[in-house]
Amino acid sequence: MFLIVNVGAQHFNIHNPITLPDKSQQSIITQRIGYTDITVNYHSPGVRGREVWGKMIPYGKVWRAGANENTIFTITDDVEIEGQKLAAGSYGFHLLPEEHHWTFIFSKNHTSWGSYFYQEGEDELRVTVPVEYTIDKREWLSFDFKKRERGAVSIVMTWADKKAEINLTLNVNELALDNIRKQLRSDAYWEWYSWCQAADYCVEYKINTREALEWVNKSIALQENFSNWDVKAKLLKQLSEDDAAKKAIERAIAVGSDIYLERYGRRLLIEKNYDKAVYVFGQSIKKNATYWRAHFNRGNALKALERKKEARNAFKLALKYSPEDKKSQIQNSLTSVL
Repeated sequence: MFLIVNVGAQHFNIHNPITLPDKSQQSIITQRIGYTDITVNYHSPGVRGREVWGKMIPYGKVWRAGANENTIFTITDDVEIEGQKLAAGSYGFHLLPEEHHWTFIFSKNHTSWGSYFYQEGEDELRVTVPVEYTIDKREWLSFDFKKRERGAVSIVMTWADKKAEINLTLNVNELALDNIRKQLRSDAYWEWYSWCQAADYCVEYKINTREALEWVNKSIALQENFSNWDVKAKLLKQLSEDDAAKKAIERAIAVGSDIYLERYGRRLLIEKNYDKAVYVFGQSIKKNATYWRAHFNRGNALKALERKKEARNAFKLALKYSPEDKKSQIQNSLTSVL
């Protein structure tokens, strides 16, 4: 392809025109929700003293929602936009503006120039949302992610004195579980930690509990430790199998290292389960009698129970075994129970 340019009486065959900076610079924004990437690729025009809405951008006429080439909207998984389904892929992103509402158009054609070649028959989806007036005028057109939640995000288009927001939702649990299952069929299959991670994800969001129990059992079979027995206890508790959950946490304490038991004890402190915290810190100390942090936090649990004499002894042992940079903190705690 080449250009023929007439400058005065001269004719030039231009094979390699140079690239110059765009007046409306390209912008690309991407937000990840779960495993899903949502991207808007656009060129951002400026107001430059012009009256935009209803004048430069006329009402009732499809516009490219930017400058230069197509504005392109890309999603890597299926989503819902304002409650309507949109499949994974790239779309030409157009706007049909009216004074009080805007219609965002997702076209199956995202490779044409601007909206000059737009055809309604290529629409994949249209959503109409209300328009808001902005307090501060926006010189450059911009797309921004506003709401960012675990399974939802909103995109706001702002230019001049107006803006509009569209809401996207996706089944993050379904997508996550599908992805996790695929990963567990790769090298992760042979790692205890991978199976434990997968099960713990289900614990956190209270989903897929029965399959998660199979995953954590696989983890335990590969290598039992505090982490996977702790996750199993949480899953069993979610299933209301309290006796089995109690046995699982007892096993976690039995096989856990001093460090993991001390961490579990701190979790019990946060939960204000002080009696159990005293016991768990004691089990940590049995595994490592010089572990100053276990002595220190055992002292904190005893202090909360107002067992001051025992707390003093615990703080004294923590002071004995602690590094120099921790002694001042421990001394303050010891002084508080004298």
